[in-house]
Amino acid sequence: MPIVYRRIETHDEYRAVEDLQAQVWGSDARDIVPLHLLLTAGKNGGLTLGAFDTDLTPPDDLVGFVFGFVGLTATGQMKHCSHMLGVLPRYRDRGIGEELKRRQRDCVLAQGITLMSWTFDPLQSRNARLNIRKLGAVCRTYARDLYGAMSDRLNAGILSDRFEVEWHLASRHVERRLARAEPAPSFAALIAQEIPVLNEAPPGAVADAPARICRAPSGDCVLIRFPTDIQAIRQMRPAEALTWRMQLRDLCEAAFAGGYTAVDVLSEGACSYYLLRQHWSV
Repeated sequence: MPIVYRRIETHDEYRAVEDLQAQVWGSDARDIVPLHLLLTAGKNGGLTLGAFDTDLTPPDDLVGFVFGFVGLTATGQMKHCSHMLGVLPRYRDRGIGEELKRRQRDCVLAQGITLMSWTFDPLQSRNARLNIRKLGAVCRTYARDLYGAMSDRLNAGILSDRFEVEWHLASRHVERRLARAEPAPSFAALIAQEIPVLNEAPPGAVADAPARICRAPSGDCVLIRFPTDIQAIRQMRPAEALTWRMQLRDLCEAAFAGGYTAVDVLSEGACSYYLLRQHWSV
C-alpha cells in the first residue's frame, strides 16, 4: 500500500486534518485544532505534514498527520513545538507515525532549528516506545494534569499528566537511534547489572499491578515499571488506572528532581519500563 508524505497545503487537506483528529481521538469540536489555526501556523514557520494512501480518493486518502509550530524555551532558545501526531487505527504499526516524525525533523533542521519538544501520556507505552526508544527523545520534565479534564475518547476520566520530551535533532544520540545503531536493552541484562526497579509488582499479584511499596531513586540508573496496556486496565480494573497515574507521577517527579533523565523504554511481558540515567547530557 503506497503511502506518500507531503505538506498539507489546500483548504480541503486542512479540513481532512480536522476530520482525522475526530477519528483518532474521538474529539468533539472544541478539542479540534481548526483549519484557520493550522493554516496560520503553516504560513508563519509552522508545519503540518500528511501521510496519504494513494490507493484511496481524496479526502479519504489522508491517513495520518503531524502538526507543530515555532516556539521558545524558558531560556529563549528557538524550538519547534510538535503539538499533534495522529494515525488512523487501521494504519498503525506500519511505521507511518515514525516516518512523519522523521520528515518533520528534516523540515525543522532545514529551518536551522535543532530542538523539538512535545508532550505525551507516560502511561501510553506505544507512544513511549516511539518517542523515546525509536526516535531518541528524552524526558526530564513531568507536567501534572497539563490540560485539565479532557473529554475525548482516549483521555476522558483520567488526569491529563504528561511527559514533556526534548528531541535534540542534530545530536549523536538521536542520529544513532534513527539509524537503529542502539538495540533495545535486555531487561534480563539490566537486572543482572543490578539496576533497580523502583516499583516492582507485589508478590502474588498480576504482573501489571502497581507496586504497594516504591523505592527512592539512587545510583547511576533506575527502572520505572508501567503497564503495557493501560487502556485494558482502565476497562477491567479502573481503580488501578488512577493508582498507576499517581505512582508514576510520584516516581518520575522524584527521579527528575534528583537529576535523572528518561532515555530509553523496554518491554517485558505485561509491563514496560522507563530506563533513567543520572546526569545524562546531549
